[in-house]
Amino acid sequence: MKREERMEQIKEIVTKKLKLKHVVSLDESMRLQEDLFIDSIMLLQLIVYIEEEMQLMVPAKELDPRTFLTVGSLLDFIEQLQPVHSNALSSTATK
Repeated sequence: MKREERMEQIKEIVTKKLKLKHVVSLDESMRLQEDLFIDSIMLLQLIVYIEEEMQLMVPAKELDPRTFLTVGSLLDFIEQLQPVHSNALSSTATK
């Protein structure tokens, strides 16, 4: 999936799921806390919504606060994640 499409998905999550109506557009340089006003609880919700809406596995051991500094750093992180179904398939294939 293209980076622009991922950014649109993040915007949908932020505006509809986190209900941040003040977010009209996203830019990769926008800071999640300072510019978008995403607090620590919302950040946890954002991670869950990324897993649910984007069908991606977010391993807890790979969570790093630097990932959630900007929209761009979040996109970089998302691009490295594996789809949920491929992890499930590979774990069943190895059994």
